[in-house]
Amino acid sequence: MTVNLPGRNPDFSGREDLRCEVERILGAGPVAVVAVQGMGGIGKTQLALELAHRGWAVGRYEVAWWVRAESALTIAEDLAALAPGLGVPVVADQERVVTGVRAALTKRNDWLLVFDNAPDAAGVRDWLPAGPGHVLITSRSLDWSGLAVSLRVDLFTPEESSTYLRQRTGETGPTVAELAQALGHLPLALAQAAAYMERHGRLSVQRYLALYRDRRGAGDLLAEGLGGYPASVATTWLIHFEWLEQHAPAALQLLRLCSFLDPDDINLALLLSQPEVLAGDLAGDLKRACGSQFDWEQAAGALLGTALATRVGDDRVRVHRLVGEVTRHQLAEHGSDLPERWAGLAVDLLVQLTPERPWEPSAWPVMVDLASHVAAATDLAPAAANTATVLGRLGQYLEIRAEYAAARAHQQRALAIEEAVHGADHPEVARTLGNLGNVEQNLGNLAAARAHQQRALTIEEAAYGPDHPDIAQTLTNLGIVEEQLGDLAAARAHQQRALTIEEAAYGPDHPDIAQTLTNLGIVERQLGDLAAARAHQQRALTIKEAAYGPDHPQVAITLSNLGIVEYQLGDLTAARAHLQRALAIFEAFHGPDHPHVAGTLTNLGVVERQLASEQD
Repeated sequence: MTVNLPGRNPDFSGREDLRCEVERILGAGPVAVVAVQGMGGIGKTQLALELAHRGWAVGRYEVAWWVRAESALTIAEDLAALAPGLGVPVVADQERVVTGVRAALTKRNDWLLVFDNAPDAAGVRDWLPAGPGHVLITSRSLDWSGLAVSLRVDLFTPEESSTYLRQRTGETGPTVAELAQALGHLPLALAQAAAYMERHGRLSVQRYLALYRDRRGAGDLLAEGLGGYPASVATTWLIHFEWLEQHAPAALQLLRLCSFLDPDDINLALLLSQPEVLAGDLAGDLKRACGSQFDWEQAAGALLGTALATRVGDDRVRVHRLVGEVTRHQLAEHGSDLPERWAGLAVDLLVQLTPERPWEPSAWPVMVDLASHVAAATDLAPAAANTATVLGRLGQYLEIRAEYAAARAHQQRALAIEEAVHGADHPEVARTLGNLGNVEQNLGNLAAARAHQQRALTIEEAAYGPDHPDIAQTLTNLGIVEEQLGDLAAARAHQQRALTIEEAAYGPDHPDIAQTLTNLGIVERQLGDLAAARAHQQRALTIKEAAYGPDHPQVAITLSNLGIVEYQLGDLTAARAHLQRALAIFEAFHGPDHPHVAGTLTNLGVVERQLASEQD
């Protein structure tokens, strides 16, 4: 037997379906060349090594030969080294020896050549022997058409990841699955983690997970060397970074930008739609590549060609989270301030891309695309004004989607940043206080909500005087909280003052006036002034329908409040009609499980019960 295979990995696990598929294709013929492709660290080499060892162990192959396919030089050396085992004379002319080896292989069918880590099809095409033997190629390249059957090696499944870690560590608790998830089910990262724990005296999975979750430690752990493995995760991908830097710098800059975003679904068409924001000193090549869709597709294509990113749609890509970790780690090695500067660039870009009024339905599709990226980028970004701005917008969007706890967390962080950047009494601080107060009110924390609105009002009155439109917005928000606290006289006074300011600033038909009229109508209903309440709700409805159209959520809010007034006035038919229309709008925009839907259903049920009792 002639064999030069690297040592078998005793910890190999999983991949059973893929291994069987490769063996089936190799054995079926006449195609005998299979390319196993995927990103660095995905386990291509380990799969090929296991296949080769199994085939040799059961006698399927008399010749099982490993060829380092990174370059023509290593291919020639390794093929020439096979000559003695095939009875080919060894002479000084290496090219002649390789020709003899390939000729000898054509005369037998009991061989497997593994070309490991081939750069692309062109790099191995002329070296492949003819004949009935088998060739297995591992590569990060995606294009093997016309040369080989191509099979993609994907991440481990969660079950495979947990099984591997349990075998390596001996632990069985839930933390094993947590670590597998944190490492993105990437085989090399899992192997690296297991080796680290073994090397450090059987360190527990829980302790390793704590080290990894430390933002400063993750990159260092990924860069650790691996006993028994040819490269760490960082080193495995370093070759791609170097190639991109030399041949496709715009693609490398795109990768760096993406590493500060949520890696799972990145809309490149949206992300690169504002190239003027990209700082020239960091992303000048990418900025120039965004001159046309063709140009940025070229940059994206170069990145995709490394398998560090995968396409999930025409304009969408996914970057493995560990690729992001390693990319940020490499940036830090190039300059200690570079990760923060790139994070700041990502935030600056997101400020331009996020709508200024994220609560408006027209803004929701964009916010759906950007919300997770804002959360990821701001988690890494410096405490700067733009970081607070985009956090505030994310908080406002999440509030309208009834994700109140997350909205509060983002508004609280925005407030802390603005106080640090601007000082405690700046109008931007007041704006965020108002937004935070709104979230607290939705969460039922009325005392906190009132305190935030009152502080915002104090800051704005000192900055603007008593009659500024921003003050009117704070007054109406404060009035809502006071109404819910039962302080109806204060609530009415604040809503009336807000209405006076807005009518003077905007005229009689501005949407902000309609919102204040709605809130004033609620207070008047509580005070028992039902005629005034209905008049204000009807006026608000007219303004909102003219401004937004008949099917806007703001229209539904006023319809719902008008229906409640009409119920109390005894006009049950009108009340039911308005509540039914409000319900249809809320369900269309928010889905069936939003609080606005629940509240409207409750009110509609009360009206329908009263109608039923009268009919009886």
